[in-house]
Order: sequence, then C-alpha cells, then structure tokens
Amino acid sequence: MASFTAAETERQWDYELLSDGAVTGFRSEEMLDHVIAELTKLGYGIAEVTGGTGATMLLELLEPIPAHYDYAVGNLGATMGALRHLDLSGRTGWALVIRRFDETFAADPEWARGLCDVVTRASYEHLLMGDRFLMLVQSPVELPIGVLGGEKPTWFTGRP
Repeated sequence: MASFTAAETERQWDYELLSDGAVTGFRSEEMLDHVIAELTKLGYGIAEVTGGTGATMLLELLEPIPAHYDYAVGNLGATMGALRHLDLSGRTGWALVIRRFDETFAADPEWARGLCDVVTRASYEHLLMGDRFLMLVQSPVELPIGVLGGEKPTWFTGRP
C-alpha cells in the first residue's frame, strides 16, 4: 500500500508537510490552526497538548491515539517503542500537536530535540507501512531543534 497516490502529492497539506520532514514548526497560532483544520478535513486525528515536558505530557498527548498494547513513555527509548506501536488504522493519519513548544524546549532542550527525533524516526517507520504520522509544534520564536532525519525542520512564520 502506498502512503500517497500521485494525485495526493499534488494537492494535499499532509504530503507537503511530510515531504519536508515529520516535524514542522509554526510561529503563528493562526497558521497552525489553519493547517490543523486542513488535516482534519483530510481525515486526520489530532492529538494536542499545550507545553509541558516528560512522561506526563507524552501520556496526555498520546492518549487519544489507539495503541496495539499498553505502553510506557518513561524515557525517549520507551517513547520510540510506544510510537512504533500506535494503531494508525481507521484514519488518514495522525498529527501530534504541541503548542507553546518553546516552554517544552526551555525546560529541557535535549529532551525536546530527542522527542522531535524519535517522532521523525517513528513517522518514517509508519510511512513504510503506508500510514501517515507527523508532529506540529508551535512557538512564537523559531527554536534551534537541529537536523532531524537528515532535514532541518521547516518553520512557518506567516498567516495562512
């Protein structure tokens, strides 16, 4: 099963986002809201939190997404295991949304970068199975997340 048809590559927000990497940043909440609305129209499930860090935030973020088994997210290795076993069937895809990611980043930059990295790896693995999985982060300032999966994340700064 292909992740995208040829027609979808020409007209869909999710293809544009995933072709630039699994993690996309937004400085404008208005632009983020617009992209979330477009993904919802495409049949995406949206799992969203505001700020936070660590296992508590991750459990809250992943709660709406069905999983193949009960998982723990005590560290980033366990988080990768949890992300691998999410049940993404029944929807076009899933988007993790973290608003005020600057707060998450300020609390623990290494952990925040690591989270973006494991989401990038999990997204790639899901795409290999024909499933779509991505993360949208919002911060009023562009954050130095670094390179994820060989790509520097895109930061949208304007309005829709």
